[in-house]
Amino acid sequence: MLEFALGYNNKDSSVPCEFTKEELKEKYPLFMQWDKRWGYVSYGDSCIGLAGCAPTCLSMAILALTDNKDATPDRVAIYAQDAGFYMKGSGTSWSFMTEGASHFGINGKEICLSQGTVFSEIQSGHPIICSMGPGDFTTQGHFIVLVGEQDGKIIVNDPNSRERSSVLWDYDVLQGQIKNLWAYSR
Repeated sequence: MLEFALGYNNKDSSVPCEFTKEELKEKYPLFMQWDKRWGYVSYGDSCIGLAGCAPTCLSMAILALTDNKDATPDRVAIYAQDAGFYMKGSGTSWSFMTEGASHFGINGKEICLSQGTVFSEIQSGHPIICSMGPGDFTTQGHFIVLVGEQDGKIIVNDPNSRERSSVLWDYDVLQGQIKNLWAYSR
């Protein structure tokens, strides 16, 4: 993120955002909200790099399920803002997780927080976006994507941390921090 912060004064928003060939090959690509391709784009009272975790997460789910190369985090964030899903003072509305998802051709459904449900959805190839409360991922609020399981632990795509995304997570550790969650399918 340091490179993002240092480049803020020299940002070039005229460059169109595109996914890399490597990202397009990944089953569940990891996008950083502070990526220079879209991080400087305005979102609400701030920019995607600081406040765009929800549209960045939804972008990951959209690309994974539809191969829609146009659903970059900046385009998803612009849609969220233009459609009224960004709420001044509180961030992205939870309704964006279902209503906004349908705009991009995927089905988002709110699911119950239970270990059986979470693992069942993940094993069915349905990424899960979680709204997180204070804990390992945030002090106030943040969104992450649960994308798989390995050795009984959960693989997380955190749009704000490559480090946290490289760790396998116990369900019990995540459970107490999840405020709400949505599973996605085509």
